[in-house]
Amino acid sequence: KERPDLAELSEELIKKQNGFTIRMKQLEDNILHKLATAEGDITEDVALIEGLEETKKISDDIEQQSKLAKETQKNILVTSEKYRSVANRSSLLFFLMNDLVKIHTYYIYSLEAFQQVF
Repeated sequence: KERPDLAELSEELIKKQNGFTIRMKQLEDNILHKLATAEGDITEDVALIEGLEETKKISDDIEQQSKLAKETQKNILVTSEKYRSVANRSSLLFFLMNDLVKIHTYYIYSLEAFQQVF
């Protein structure tokens, strides 16, 4: 049987990765904007330095979550690959049975009938 939980988890991970990418871009834009609008000596601008430190913390957190998501994605791929040989054999068997109609019309099989038998 298929594993819909893996498909849902994979979809969720892709959405998270996209969210991480968007958030990182926003943080980069925010840093560049703060640096561009900073007046005077930027080493004395406490708000700018605190903002950079906060951005660094968020960036590190996103990086850790991204690594975890990539590991999970690899595990999903390994699990999915275990089903590939069964899927190949099943599709071969279905199409062989489907070609039996060329021998005689008595051997007509639909996908629904195939799924009930197997």
